[in-house]
This record gives sequence, C-alpha cells and structure tokens, in this order.
Amino acid sequence: MAVTTTTAQSAVSLGSVEGANNIREDLGNIIFNVTPYQTPFTSGIAKSRATNDNHEWLTDTYRDAATDNENLEAAAVSDAAADTRTRKGNYLQIAKEVATVTLKAELLDKAGIKGKEMAYQLMKKGKELHMDIEAQSLSIQIKVEPQSAQAGRSAGVASWINTNENTNSGTDNTASTGLTVPVPGSGAFTEQSLATLLDGVWTNSGDFGNVCIMAPAATVSSMRNNLGSAMTDSIESDASTGEIYNRVAVYVSQFGPVKVVPNKHMPAATMYVLDMSSWGLAFGGGKMIHTTDIATQTSAERKLLESYYTLESRSEEANAGYYGIS
Repeated sequence: MAVTTTTAQSAVSLGSVEGANNIREDLGNIIFNVTPYQTPFTSGIAKSRATNDNHEWLTDTYRDAATDNENLEAAAVSDAAADTRTRKGNYLQIAKEVATVTLKAELLDKAGIKGKEMAYQLMKKGKELHMDIEAQSLSIQIKVEPQSAQAGRSAGVASWINTNENTNSGTDNTASTGLTVPVPGSGAFTEQSLATLLDGVWTNSGDFGNVCIMAPAATVSSMRNNLGSAMTDSIESDASTGEIYNRVAVYVSQFGPVKVVPNKHMPAATMYVLDMSSWGLAFGGGKMIHTTDIATQTSAERKLLESYYTLESRSEEANAGYYGIS
C-alpha cells in the first residue's frame, strides 16, 4: 500500500522522506566487553612483595614418618639430620599498557561511560594486564635475568613442576629451578595417567582440599571424552527440567573430589593439577599495578600502567603437569 510523502516514518532507509532524519540513533548506554575476564590461577594464589629483580624464597620438607622412633632413657644424643631447606628464585617481569585520552574525548558525551573516559581505560587496561600475568604465569617458559638490553622474564608453572609430570613421550622437565621446561610429546588423555599424577600430588601435598585440575576448554573436553565408559557411553539428562549435562565440573578421585577449572589462558594441550596453596605471586612494591602520568605536548592525558611481578613456586612436589594431550 502506498504511503503519502507527508507521513513521517521511522524507517532509516527512507532517505529524503520528510521526518526520517530527526530520529535519534539507537545506541545502548552500556559497553559490553565480549572477552570474558577470568584469571582463576593468579586470583586464587597468595600475594607478597618483591624487593629485588631476583626474588627469592626458601622451601623445606619434612622427613618421612618413622615407625621405629623408640629410644632408651638418658641415651646419648646423635647429631641432627642435615638441613633440607632449598633457596629458589625467579626474576621480575615488567608488563605494561598505555592509556591515552584526548581532552576533546573527555568533553564529549560518551555512551556507556558515566564518568571519565580515562577511568574506563585504566579499568580495561588493568584487566588486560592481569590476563597477561595469568597467561605468563601458566606458561611453559624459563626465567630470564633482566639485563641492559634484555627484558626480565618470570618462569611459568611448567618450569617449576618436576616431581609429578607426564609429557606423553616428550622430554620431562629436569629440575625445579625455573631454568628448564618440559618438551611435550603427543598422546590421548588417559585416566590412569591422571590417577598416577594425583597419587604423586596426594603424597606430597600438605592439604589435598586445595587441589584443582586446571586446563583449557579443549583439554577439558578431551578429559570428558576419555574418562571411561561411565561418561563416554551416555550423557546425563534430567527429563523434568529438560536439561542435558555434558561437562566435567568435579573429578572424584580416590582422595576425594577435585574441582575442574577451565582456563582460557592455559597453554594448549596442557593440564595442571595445582595445589593453589603452594604458589604465590610477588609484586614490586607490593602493588599489582603502578600508574604513572606521562607528559605530552598535546591536549591529551596519557598514563603508563606497569606491573612488576614474579611467580613463586613454594612446593612444586604438590603439583603435577600433564602435557601434549591430543
């Protein structure tokens, strides 16, 4: 049906039709960040202060329990066993971002931002730095000493795990010093391999209640598809609600339930069994992010965000690495 040209319509495509150009744009007043902000590892471990480029800490172990600790009254006392304390260290790494906002941008009315644009940029870039720290801390990389022409690097989790590991026919990590890493091979996920790693973690962990399994989504899927007939032959469903369950949220081991935590910042084809109480993150000055005003010769505000951080491995024996999962 034809419409007279004197009728004001709302269609954007009307072009020159009278009344079409006075309709406000439909722009929501909320900014949606499409990338999920999740840092389960670095958000869940202890925090401390770093005061040197080479941040160091001490580890110690108990001797094995004895069943023959029986002694004569007033018997001669022998010398104590040798000290088992070990000194370890990791280098500070500097992660940075820059936020720049012009004066004009601050003066204009912006959708989705109630306050200053700079405040929003600082919040966003601070979270991006936190995601970088998460990815680096979980990486398969050795530490690098900072030099005049060489940036320092904090060794990742895989560089510290040495006692409990499975590389699927690759090359095992040879030490827990931050100077070596495993070289993953390739192989299917097996429950027996996971059970062996959990045995080692239980033997060496102070508290199995702090242990979780952390892996990227694809590795969690491989775990789900290969955990045995109880899971692979059928998918649980609830007819009353119409819900279908196709997930691994908790793995019930012989030592109790272990939470499965998907992590988008994990190395591919890798799974960690982590005692979260055995890791720490040390920050230069005891603060995660330092903000510095940068001078400019333009009508703009510029700020530098820096994080001086390093990973602490306080008891690598209480953790495990499973690599090269196909």
